[in-house]
Amino acid sequence: MVIYHSPAPASERAQSLLLVYIRRVVGEVTYEVCEHCGSGVITQVHVTTPLQDSGLGTRAVSHLRACYPDVAWHSCLTQRMTRDLAHRMRLPQGRARLSCPHLLRDAAENRGSRAQQAI
Repeated sequence: MVIYHSPAPASERAQSLLLVYIRRVVGEVTYEVCEHCGSGVITQVHVTTPLQDSGLGTRAVSHLRACYPDVAWHSCLTQRMTRDLAHRMRLPQGRARLSCPHLLRDAAENRGSRAQQAI
């Protein structure tokens, strides 16, 4: 399993982690970081159906925390499985807890705007 960083088309600030296994994308985590404010928000997690219970989401969130050790992470995840991941990884939920006004504005504008794509 390899994790690649990539720009995400959701907004100017959005980034993606692409989870690749044997030259095939099997998952994606979309996130935004404001290094000036030290805040980050995970806006989407998608793992292909056969691998959903394999721990890939947990591995990706752990990877983000390692890449941005000084960032306070939050979650805007709404689907049951991704909410469970946010709970396991102790990511505060909801826009009210976002401490960065830049991410708060962008999360409100882009939340749900990108249709979930089958990977």
